[in-house]
Amino acid sequence: MVKNNYSSGRNDDRLANPNGKNVSQVFVDPQEDGPKVVDVLPCHSYQAVGQMNLGTMLIENIRSHDYFKGLWELATFEEVVDQTYYDCKFATPWVPGTHRAQRASGMCSGLRGVSNAGTPSTCYMLLFKMFTLQITKTQIKTLITHADSPYIRCVGFLYLRYVCDPKQLWAWVEPYLADEEKFSEEGNNSTTTIGEWIKRLLEGQEYHDTMLPRLPVPVAKDFSEKLRELRTAARSSESAQWEGRREERREERR
Repeated sequence: MVKNNYSSGRNDDRLANPNGKNVSQVFVDPQEDGPKVVDVLPCHSYQAVGQMNLGTMLIENIRSHDYFKGLWELATFEEVVDQTYYDCKFATPWVPGTHRAQRASGMCSGLRGVSNAGTPSTCYMLLFKMFTLQITKTQIKTLITHADSPYIRCVGFLYLRYVCDPKQLWAWVEPYLADEEKFSEEGNNSTTTIGEWIKRLLEGQEYHDTMLPRLPVPVAKDFSEKLRELRTAARSSESAQWEGRREERREERR
């Protein structure tokens, strides 16, 4: 068999540099202001999952997409946040309507990025770009509290769901479970709130035809119990408010 040196070399380069030119951000010395390597949130090691705990099909389509390859030009966290503001308009892994749960086969199909699985969303390509930057806990806090776009916040919460140690996840997201900021997951007329969306990330394992990392059973049970308590408290509060308004109307009629 004649060896295809071009394809072989291209494949070797892809294996050696799967993320292309997308590399870590520049870290400063401990005594300086700026991102520090000691502040990077380590990626939790779930079992049987790919890098950043993304599914194999999704991550390979991200890595082979021209948009992701072009993100290498953004070397700083701030630049990627700005790009997210302009480009991210929905929070699904695949561009809505493009996903097919099949993979093209054939020689070098994976190498060329040939796939009928669908088009990875800008949200998830920017999400993985954040991972290649190795963002810090301070930068994650910036994402999830950002005032300019709910989709910047979505990238931050998705980052936590895929990367954060499950035992530390609740402490990160609990302050935002009642967050009322609205957005559209699929970029259509249907909207949800940040708080309700986070709850579904904690309770479910499937997210728009992809699998989220499976939480350890004790952690999942703990989350379910805490969310049940929050919903019960919310219903009690709504009931008390309704009773209060009814009493006010009664007083007005007297």
